[in-house]
Amino acid sequence: MLTAQPGLMIWTVITFALAVFVLWKYAFGPLQRIIDERRQGIQDSIKTAEETRDEAARLLAEYKQTLAQVRQEAAEILDRSRQAGETVKAEITTEAKQQVERTLARAQEQIERETHAAVQELKDSVADLTLLAAEKVATRSLTGADHRRLVEEALAEVDFATLGKENG
Repeated sequence: MLTAQPGLMIWTVITFALAVFVLWKYAFGPLQRIIDERRQGIQDSIKTAEETRDEAARLLAEYKQTLAQVRQEAAEILDRSRQAGETVKAEITTEAKQQVERTLARAQEQIERETHAAVQELKDSVADLTLLAAEKVATRSLTGADHRRLVEEALAEVDFATLGKENG
């Protein structure tokens, strides 16, 4: 069957060694270099992806923080606006009440002035009518000053302030 032949074995070993050397020199070296470059490229891509992911996480955290601040500022602005509106409302209400009170006071004063003027006019008219009536009824022995004095005494006895209030 098989017999060992030393010459063939030596040439087989030499050929095998030479084939391994040629493959190592021209095939395995470049292949190993390509594999190493590919491995390095993959590692660089992984590193870049991790850096990008970290940056994205940082930006997301900043975005969430900024969004929370914006929401808080918006709530504060709304609160300030509500407070300002309530303050303005209170001021307007207070001013309107004061204006109503001033208007009522002026109207009351005007009513009092007009009532006083009417009572005074009524007194004058009554005095004139009384004087005229007294002149016709009385004798000519009283002077005009005496008539006037008598009328004024009669008018003093009449309470004209209550007359003005009964009408008002």
